[in-house]
Amino acid sequence: MIRSWIERHPLSKIPFGCLILLLLMAGFGAVTVAIINASLRSSDVFKQSMSQAAANLQVREYLGEPIQAGWFISGQLKVNGSAGRADLAIPISGPRGKGRIRIAAYKNGAWRFTCLQVYVEGQSQAIDLLSIQPPPERDF
Repeated sequence: MIRSWIERHPLSKIPFGCLILLLLMAGFGAVTVAIINASLRSSDVFKQSMSQAAANLQVREYLGEPIQAGWFISGQLKVNGSAGRADLAIPISGPRGKGRIRIAAYKNGAWRFTCLQVYVEGQSQAIDLLSIQPPPERDF
């Protein structure tokens, strides 16, 4: 009777078993991260923040267009019905550079931002997306 290689080397089952266990754990971790990332991207606070950043002239000048969100969004998002809190950092990039949107917001019916800033790599000052700047003066 011909025995298989694994039957002839029973001690090799241990490393194979550990390798399979590690691959399963890595796959579970990757699926978990993907689900969390997808739920953050589908949130209203994420969509509003990206919209504000893309609409800002300074952000478009530094990063170029189109502005896209990066893969790893960090922070916390807690929503319970019409109430919630968000403390997020969204990596963004464009053809000319990279940056990060910093968000602090609360929800009481609608999202209200307490902090919405873009930090552009290589720039010392953050771009405040909440500040209302008057339009430039014109000579008539």
